[in-house]
Amino acid sequence: MSQFIFDELTGTPTILATQRAKRADQTGAVSGAAKKPEIKNVCYFCKGNEGMTPQATYQDADDWNVRVFKNKFPIVDDHEIIVHSPEHDKDLTELPQEQNVRYVRAILNRVHDYTSRGYEVMVFNNRGGKAGASILHPHSQIIALSGFPGIIELEKHEALRYYNEHHSCYWCDMIKAESVIGERVVYESKHFLCVVPKASRWSYEMILVPKSHKPNFEFVDEMEINDFARILKASLYAYDELFNRPDRNFWIHTQRYDPYHWHVGFIPHIKVVGGLELGAGIWVSDKASPEDASKQLGEKVKIMYEDGDGVKSIA
Repeated sequence: MSQFIFDELTGTPTILATQRAKRADQTGAVSGAAKKPEIKNVCYFCKGNEGMTPQATYQDADDWNVRVFKNKFPIVDDHEIIVHSPEHDKDLTELPQEQNVRYVRAILNRVHDYTSRGYEVMVFNNRGGKAGASILHPHSQIIALSGFPGIIELEKHEALRYYNEHHSCYWCDMIKAESVIGERVVYESKHFLCVVPKASRWSYEMILVPKSHKPNFEFVDEMEINDFARILKASLYAYDELFNRPDRNFWIHTQRYDPYHWHVGFIPHIKVVGGLELGAGIWVSDKASPEDASKQLGEKVKIMYEDGDGVKSIA
């Protein structure tokens, strides 16, 4: 099975998961092919093909709208797939509010299951070969571990240091500061603030933060669930509109305990990572300033959130 390997000098983690190379490759992400390979007519994730995947760990109904099951080629032992809908060609930006709420509830179910057993969870979404996706049918993934080394561990450490120095939450203070400055705010809803980080690692990077302080995503309430589904869709829609449906990633960082504050990160794949990023870990954001990016993104988010299907809510 997979194993962590840590750089002896820097402690940077790597997961050795060679079995992943055996997974189906519909985007060229696994093989590195310049062109997409011919795709078989059968999709493992479509309704009617449930026997081609492991048994569901969650589905919203017998005639399912959202389905979750173990990854056949896991990165780590506890690695699951969330199929967004039975629709093979529709992603979150094309799905109605009701379906996206079902998707959010599926995540909540799995996060609760793992955290109740003492695990930490990361949810992430890869769309397109450049973003690491190998299957075309829209889906997200969940990984559960006893703890996550790397960026998440660093966030936990720095959040605790910040709390000890300021007696407050870093993300709560960020929300207050960004709301006052306003220049990097993409959109503010009743329950969430979406901003372009001042020190963006990637041009048009976004971070979505709940206004209510909660360390764990599983603690969201009913009103926040509906609002989260709306603003998640609107944020992804902005990338589609600005960059003609680019390959992109988003992820949910969540922890069980304070002083953490759960949040979502987004990046569109509109650049190629160079030697400075890979060799020195110094990110170059060269497409737009955070202020210009937030303005452009905000115009598109506003359209979808306020005028699109995302405005429809369900009980």
